[in-house]
Order: sequence, then C-alpha cells, then structure tokens
Amino acid sequence: MTNAAFGKKVLAIAVLACLCAALIAVPAYGFYYVHDDSVSDGSKGLGSYEVFMVVDETAVGGDVHSDLMFVPAGSTADVVLNEGIISSENQNGLDAIHNYDVQSVADYLAANGYNAEISVFATGEQQAYKDAEGAYAATSQNVSEAYTAPSKGDGSTVLDRYDNVVITVTK
Repeated sequence: MTNAAFGKKVLAIAVLACLCAALIAVPAYGFYYVHDDSVSDGSKGLGSYEVFMVVDETAVGGDVHSDLMFVPAGSTADVVLNEGIISSENQNGLDAIHNYDVQSVADYLAANGYNAEISVFATGEQQAYKDAEGAYAATSQNVSEAYTAPSKGDGSTVLDRYDNVVITVTK
C-alpha cells in the first residue's frame, strides 16, 4: 500500500507539472505568429525598416564595416550616422572578451576628424554582386562599384525598407 500511495503522489505531481507547462506554453505559442505587410499597412504605428549600412574607410586606410540595422520608418539616411554603431575591434586578451565599447558612427567620425559622404542605393535585382566574368565588381578600394544602379540620393533621402546606405569616409 505504501508504494501505491507514493506512486499516486508522483503521478499527481507529474500531471500537475504537465498541466502548468501547457498553461504557460499554449498562450506563448498563440502569440507567436508572423504578420504580413497588410497588417503593417493597417497599423497606425510607424514601425521600423531594415536597412543595410556600409561604412567604407578604405580612403583613410581603414576597413569596410557593414551591418544590418533597424531605423524608424520615414527616416532619412542621415539618421544612420546616429543609429548605427561601430565597436572597438582592436583588443587583445581578456579585454577582447569583456570590453563591449561601442559608439555611434557619427561619434566615431567626429572623434577621428573624418568627413563622410552618404549614398543610398535601392536593393533588388539591379544590384550586381559579380561582374560578367564572375569576379566581384567591388574592390577594397571602391565599394561603390558593387552597385550598378545609380544612387537614389544622399543623406536627405527618405529610406525605404532594405535600402543600402553607403557611408564613404574621407579626411
């Protein structure tokens, strides 16, 4: 009898645990679904757009940084300077693990005395990744060669979803 009572208690606890897990998981799963553009279009909120930021420092002896980022809908390309970040990448040892220093692109440019020119390119099929021979059109000396279509504009251009914002850094 003692073993049966113990078994019933364990069974009751297991059933209650499963019930609690189901009560938590079902509403959480119910809230997880994807909205299509019609839901966003019907919304009164502005939302955000995904844009691709490229910071080309090759003219000043640096690297090319790129990042997918989110900006408020209706923003101009100039907002990428304040919203985009650059992290400190030249660290060694434990400092590389524990140092998460970041600064906005605008602060980075100002701290180094750099100027920047902003170009906005639409995304899509018109952007060539490779030239006719199969080699990449862009070189480390000229990132803008990757874009075969003309620029949509400069920093005052209102961004659309998935636009490419190229920031060319100069002295």
